[in-house]
Amino acid sequence: MKTFAQILICIVLSVNVFAEDKDLKLIPNIPLYTLDMERKTLYQELENLKEGDLVIINFTSSNCPPCKEEVPNLLQYSKKWNLSNPKNRLHLWIVFLGDDAISASEFAKSLGVQKPTSVYFDSFQTSMRILDFPGTPTTFVLRKKEILFKEFGYTEANWSKMISVLENRK
Repeated sequence: MKTFAQILICIVLSVNVFAEDKDLKLIPNIPLYTLDMERKTLYQELENLKEGDLVIINFTSSNCPPCKEEVPNLLQYSKKWNLSNPKNRLHLWIVFLGDDAISASEFAKSLGVQKPTSVYFDSFQTSMRILDFPGTPTTFVLRKKEILFKEFGYTEANWSKMISVLENRK
């Protein structure tokens, strides 16, 4: 009977470990283009971060009405985070889908985007196909390559979920 209980415990523990590994989602690598027309990859950019840093990647476009509301809120939140939490930085990366470098730059400027926020563009919407999301706005929160949060659309509920995920990582 004791052996049976030990075997049962081993099976339960191995199932739980497998389930936890299955829940861990890693973001695929995607191409990113800077406003200077330099091709980079998501993984290259993530390698430049310190351990413990988080990244918000917001996929937006110049013809997206909710994005005009969401991006300024993301800018304000990331600034507030970084002022109150200098140890673990929150990086904000805005990726313009379907825009070229000129339209992305102009729209970013009109939204008040400035350094240290990084601005990229994806004219052919390759990232949208690779990451499998329906459109803009879509937001990911990452720790290195791990997806902590992913949501399509800018709603009060989505915003609250994202803030909750972030605040639990402080």
